[in-house]
Amino acid sequence: MPAAARPAPKPRATRPPARPAGRAGAPRAARPAPADSPLAGWKRWLWVGILVFAVLIGLPLAHALFGEVVALLGGMLLLGFLIGRWTAPRR
Repeated sequence: MPAAARPAPKPRATRPPARPAGRAGAPRAARPAPADSPLAGWKRWLWVGILVFAVLIGLPLAHALFGEVVALLGGMLLLGFLIGRWTAPRR
């Protein structure tokens, strides 16, 4: 095959320039200061109430409807997931 019959090579795509090493990203917004009202932490106590309700009402109800094994396994999975989500560090 003669050299003249070959197609010309395609030009390579160029990469965008990298960010300079000394430049930091955008600054993160600071969290707002907590409110000074007596009801400022009500959301936390709402979740505590939900957890207590789930243990005292939900587990016996699940035991009565589905049996001991399902209540124990379901309660362990659900409450373990919720406690893990609630206590996970915030990003």
